[in-house]
Amino acid sequence: MRHSPFPTPLLMPPAHGQEGLLLCLLFLMVASASLVIVDIIYASLMVVLTSLSLLLGIRIDRGNMPFIIMLLVYNLGALMALQPHLNDEIAREFVVGTAFVAISSTFYMLILNENAIARFEAIRWGAVTGAIIASLAGIAGYLGYNDSALLHGSRVAGTFKDPNVFGSATAAAAVLLAGNILTSPRLRLIKTGILLIIMLGVFLSFSRGSWGNLVLGLMVLFGLTLITSNDAAMRSRVLIAGLVGVVVAGLMLAVVLTNEETAALFADRFVLQKDYDAGPSGRFANQMRAIPDLLGRPLGHGPNRFSLFYPENPHNTYLMGFSTYGWLGGITFLCFIITTIYVTMRAVFTRSPFQSYAVQAAAMLLPHLIQNFQIDTDRWRHLFMIYGLCWGVAVVTQRYRGEYLAYAHNAYRAAANRWAGTPGRDQSSPA
Repeated sequence: MRHSPFPTPLLMPPAHGQEGLLLCLLFLMVASASLVIVDIIYASLMVVLTSLSLLLGIRIDRGNMPFIIMLLVYNLGALMALQPHLNDEIAREFVVGTAFVAISSTFYMLILNENAIARFEAIRWGAVTGAIIASLAGIAGYLGYNDSALLHGSRVAGTFKDPNVFGSATAAAAVLLAGNILTSPRLRLIKTGILLIIMLGVFLSFSRGSWGNLVLGLMVLFGLTLITSNDAAMRSRVLIAGLVGVVVAGLMLAVVLTNEETAALFADRFVLQKDYDAGPSGRFANQMRAIPDLLGRPLGHGPNRFSLFYPENPHNTYLMGFSTYGWLGGITFLCFIITTIYVTMRAVFTRSPFQSYAVQAAAMLLPHLIQNFQIDTDRWRHLFMIYGLCWGVAVVTQRYRGEYLAYAHNAYRAAANRWAGTPGRDQSSPA
């Protein structure tokens, strides 16, 4: 992709001279996000990096403001819903956790306002590094090494506390890695091997949502790359990679399922609906009963209190929005999701140096938005990172477009002035 013909800060390191340190810390912070079993590392690095960014100066564009305002209103809804339950420690901690992921999401968006490509790459490789560590740990646990700490029952959780979060976070990293394999020829064979390990980790999570997340994410990545690319070689590469990927994944699945225990667990999990989904007391019935109930509760049930009214949490992030954050938070969240889809897809179909990054962000985002219908993701920090990346890429794409149009306008105006000032030309107005 050709870069801008003018020196834009979108593609250049800031003048503070500490960009190397910032990129290193950014990589480490994103990689540490997978170490959920040692949660303090990610939180500490987030505080350090946010403080450093504020000290060095962090740019805020007008395009960032809708994102910031919506998340502020979303958290205001949480505070309002918390008021009747201030004595509930679990509810208070839940609201604090929501505020933390909102702040981290805002940081990921703002950090892309300068030197966007280098910073996105630092985030990419941090996510891939975290995913490979979590996957290798989970696979080791599945093979019998320290399995009590690395498994959730018979399902791989790796360095996460929950196999569903592990599977979806590593699926997002797999999409980022696949995007790099398509666009960069360097070390393609090694990166493909790493991708297969991460995909094996996702499979062994035995999370139906994560399986769908991975498959749909790769399909969106390949599909949007085909649609948006003008390069015949790239389109051929996508088609070949897709065909080879299906064959290799099928062979890998066949080998893994030769283990009887794994095959039995796969057969048990590979269904659209489990026993706890159906029936009058299943999750779907609870969701249907909760809708008319919430219509009479402007403040919802309160933060993380749905399970006090029904057998378990709603397993639907959109419903959880109204239950936990009240009408204000729930409506704001729906507006936030719709707006995020719009700005992301606009960036996907805008020619810019960031177009392939927008495609990869969309390929991570869309499967998670579908997964929101079957699990509570309202505090998944990797998902809020994806929200931030989607908006970050969208904002710099629009800024690049504005700068490019201004550059073109000035160039045409200068050319017109030179033409008008050429000696011997008749510059009089036509009669």
